Amino acid sequence: PAFACLFNRCIPSGARCDSCAVVGCPEGQQCSEFTGQCSERAGRCGSCQEDGDCGADLFCRPVGLGRNCVEACVDGACPDGFRCDGGACLPQSGFCDACGGCGGALPVCNPINRTCVECGPGNPCALGTVCDLNGACVAPPMGVECNSNLDCRDAARPICDMQRCIGCRDDAGCPAGQTCVDNACADAGDPCAGVTCQEGSACAAGRCEPGCARDADCGDERRCNPATGQCYRGDQRCDRDGATAVCAPGSVCRDDPLDRNRTVCTCLKTDPNDGMEANEDHRVPCNPGGQCLQFGADPGVCIAP
Repeated sequence: PAFACLFNRCIPSGARCDSCAVVGCPEGQQCSEFTGQCSERAGRCGSCQEDGDCGADLFCRPVGLGRNCVEACVDGACPDGFRCDGGACLPQSGFCDACGGCGGALPVCNPINRTCVECGPGNPCALGTVCDLNGACVAPPMGVECNSNLDCRDAARPICDMQRCIGCRDDAGCPAGQTCVDNACADAGDPCAGVTCQEGSACAAGRCEPGCARDADCGDERRCNPATGQCYRGDQRCDRDGATAVCAPGSVCRDDPLDRNRTVCTCLKTDPNDGMEANEDHRVPCNPGGQCLQFGADPGVCIAP
């Protein structure tokens, strides 16, 4: 039913006033009485309860232990693997494979639950959307760039890492003669590779110029690394665009895994199992005064002691 009786009141499906039980669905879609949302009608071999659950030219019939959408027999002819029985094309095996009918708006077979979905390997979503866990193309939440490598279509950044597209995780992911710095492949030996400078500065020979020489050059709540000319925050937070507070060379400014409303610098220890490893001994250090919180081989995050 489109509405249910709850506390002596007729409540639309999904308990929403914008439920499809109220506003309807586009042509070719059906209204779920449980969620109140529109969805594509099932294709050949899709599960169903009634004819209205099936797409055009399909109707719902018992198949095996369930009910599936099947085609009507036309002059006794049926697709390969099906036979005409009682006016319906039923699977010869007695089992209806839902993925046998994938196509159109749902061209990809989900191998886990054998359903046809909108996106997956070989069929990425349009730019500006990502493929969610249900195989649907959706607008990503703020700060999310990808859910899998499928969403990363820039050849220079083909890897999805913590919902962000990157170029590499380590040197092994780069062509010969290049190294992975700041999650991007760069020519080995470039002193400015991985160096991010605050607004108004640019890297020259591995140092930000004009750069800072003392904390007073960086303004309130920021400190200076005179070796690199970079301004940074003592709490090891950062600005993603590098406008004011930046990360140490080779480090990346990314969402804090513990608080997506803030950004933090990454780091990489030489020995991930050494809890006492000094900052200057890290492969990718934190800004001065920071500590690298790292578990396993993946990059860690910089924290204030």
